[in-house]
Amino acid sequence: MKRDVYTVSPDDTVMKAIKIMNKYHVGSVIVAKNWDALGIITERDILKRVVVKRKNVDKVLCRNIMSKPLVTIE
Repeated sequence: MKRDVYTVSPDDTVMKAIKIMNKYHVGSVIVAKNWDALGIITERDILKRVVVKRKNVDKVLCRNIMSKPLVTIE
């Protein structure tokens, strides 16, 4: 479990997610809208859904590569 959770918006680019992951030395970010967790983006998601397919990280939106549904607990 981790106390500090970092988030991106579904409309943010994958590059923003990458920058947050690098800045805070984490392997994933939660995709959230209005404090509702919609999905998660992991390093593996970026590799499989962006890098291997040679997509532009400045144009692909987080909503398009996030893993969902996100299972959460209180």
